[in-house]
Amino acid sequence: MIQAKELRCGNKVQNYQGEVLTVQQILGNTVIYDSHIKITREVAAVGKTYKTSYITQVVEVVKEAEYQEINPITLTPKILEQCGFRNYIRDEWILKIAGSHLDFEFTQEGLRLRHSIPGLSAMRYLHQLQNFLYGITGKELEPGMMA
Repeated sequence: MIQAKELRCGNKVQNYQGEVLTVQQILGNTVIYDSHIKITREVAAVGKTYKTSYITQVVEVVKEAEYQEINPITLTPKILEQCGFRNYIRDEWILKIAGSHLDFEFTQEGLRLRHSIPGLSAMRYLHQLQNFLYGITGKELEPGMMA
């Protein structure tokens, strides 16, 4: 289970069925991960005239999940590759961002900067990596696998 304070819009999480969800809104007990507009049109009445009347309904369909129904996505080498990371030497992973690059080490404890920042713990989950990179670059990490 993930705490609401760990999430922000755009984070990738998964439900118990393994379906990847993108957080769109964070509510008190739930997150909204999908919404779309459904439009229906039905014939209302056909009277003695040649003019047909219609009823149109516009409804927003919202999918949401409670916090206990969602889990973080554990970082793996495959997920790092799909996020644009490159592995050059064993546990060293490099991500290029706007003409520069960040060096990370990926160990059993998780992903951490190669030149560590005091107080920064290893990132074990995709949403933590997304939040970290957004915090230092102001850009979203868009994992290719997460559509």
